[in-house]
Amino acid sequence: MICSVSDTVTRVAAVFFSLLFLSLAASASAQSHSFYINCALTESGDGSQSHPWNTLAAAQSHPFLPGDRVALARGSQCHASFSPQGSGSAEHPIHLTSYGSGPRPRIVASKESVQILSLFNQEYWQIDSLDLSGASKYGIFISGDQGTLHHIYLKNLYVHDVYGGKLKNKDSGLVIVGPSSLNVFFQDVLVDGVIAAHTNQWAGILIGGGPFPYKPDAPLNSHVIVRNSSVQDVFGDGIILFRDSDGLIETSTAWHTGMQPTEENGTPNAIWTWTCTDCTVQDNEAFLTDSPGVDGGAYDVDWDNTRNIVQRNYAHDTHGYCVAVFAAGFVTSESIVRDNLCIDNGLSPRLAALQGAVYLSTWNDGVIRGLRMERNTIIWNPPVSNAAAIVNVAAFDKGVEFTSNHIESAAPNFYRSNAQFAPSVNTYNYTGRGDARFTLGDWHEVTLAALQTLGIEQGTTIEHTTHTTPHESSLHLDATIDFTLDVDGLLAPAPRAQLMVLRSLALQYGPALTVTVHLHDSKSPDEAAANALLDLDASQIHFDHNAKQRGLIRISSAEGRQIEEWHGFQNAATLAKTVRANLGVPNYARMPAEEKQ
Repeated sequence: MICSVSDTVTRVAAVFFSLLFLSLAASASAQSHSFYINCALTESGDGSQSHPWNTLAAAQSHPFLPGDRVALARGSQCHASFSPQGSGSAEHPIHLTSYGSGPRPRIVASKESVQILSLFNQEYWQIDSLDLSGASKYGIFISGDQGTLHHIYLKNLYVHDVYGGKLKNKDSGLVIVGPSSLNVFFQDVLVDGVIAAHTNQWAGILIGGGPFPYKPDAPLNSHVIVRNSSVQDVFGDGIILFRDSDGLIETSTAWHTGMQPTEENGTPNAIWTWTCTDCTVQDNEAFLTDSPGVDGGAYDVDWDNTRNIVQRNYAHDTHGYCVAVFAAGFVTSESIVRDNLCIDNGLSPRLAALQGAVYLSTWNDGVIRGLRMERNTIIWNPPVSNAAAIVNVAAFDKGVEFTSNHIESAAPNFYRSNAQFAPSVNTYNYTGRGDARFTLGDWHEVTLAALQTLGIEQGTTIEHTTHTTPHESSLHLDATIDFTLDVDGLLAPAPRAQLMVLRSLALQYGPALTVTVHLHDSKSPDEAAANALLDLDASQIHFDHNAKQRGLIRISSAEGRQIEEWHGFQNAATLAKTVRANLGVPNYARMPAEEKQ
């Protein structure tokens, strides 16, 4: 190949300017700055701490560089939508946060705005400690149309009251991180400590997806985590991972999901995954879920999922099922559903009869390949007597392993299943009248003894018992927690996880359950610690500083008699099982809710 002098000069110039650009970028990272916004001020400054900008427009006109910090004054309120510009780097993300003391700074978008806060084709951002409301379609919308976008961290946020026109599709809601074309994917997404509430759009928290004709081998968004978050009062889904891999939803809560009045855009669930590979849903809580169509349940391993685990979750008082596993047009493979607690699901007579507490179903030639259901506890009190606790109408390439589960049922039908079901070593308690019944393949409503003569349900036992009635009128729960902050001065994940569990319990049971949290080593909390407590919004919890004993949780009667004690983190299922056994069903009518704006 022969190159001309002009070609050589052009190439040398290209290399020179590339090196110059990299040098400038590195220099910019090394010389990152902090910028300040205080919309309570009457005069705008230059963005310095002594002379902050007083509008979001001033900040939006400034392209931010790797390592920059942009902070809004706590206690202030900005009326506009916000689309800050620029991207960070792997070593130096851009940080959008708050400063000062007091309640989170508020960004209130007009109803004419599509979203409150957005990033597009931007990466390496952390956004935390803000109160976001308004707009018509999105609360937070992070998207793009090209390449792989990295490191989107959303922490300690309150996103609420997004109300628009008619709900048109599932690509809408309070916190949406998803593509705007087939050519973009996300890597390293964290949603931690986000409270998302009140919208007539679809989702509370949705990561991934997009209504595009993906090829079967298309890349997935990767390393996606939602933890310590809460969704309330949404028209569609609560929390969903959609076309992701290496995904995790943990220690989060969803309630009042599926509030759309009529079915127009599909049927919702509380917490679920779709086309998700190596995804885990664990230690969560879902309740008061609804749907104008089918579903309306708590947890769902949906079609085209691979190696999903649903474990140690709590689902109660849902209109639909506790857990479902589906396949439609694709194979759903290697699913595990274990150690979950399901209490009083199927409150809708229609959904109870159709779906039960556990629903296995396939359609459009979908197949479930490899499903283990083990050590789950199901307490089944359906509003219709013919509703079975387990409903299996799915196609498998091998049967379901259903073992070491416990079902307590007030209705006689424990399961209604096709022949592709392999139950063994289970324990059943029947609290109704007559005999407990089982339908398995061609055997319709037979006794357990009849199944066992066929070699089915080996090692399984059944008892005919009476339902126990809760006998306490009030309880005390005391928890000692190490109140630690992370490097950004935010509540660290471990104490936040326990506090979110306790916050949900306190909200549900109100005066009947007194929750006191003893904070270790926090006798004189600094500004960051005071902000962290304020942001938690746990007014139902009593806080005591400078606790002496670490990691202890104790439940006692009103007279001081100890009922149960634990050491270390305890999830919603563990704590609520004891509370509910003693106090009964939460008095939801007295449950306070975050007020709509």
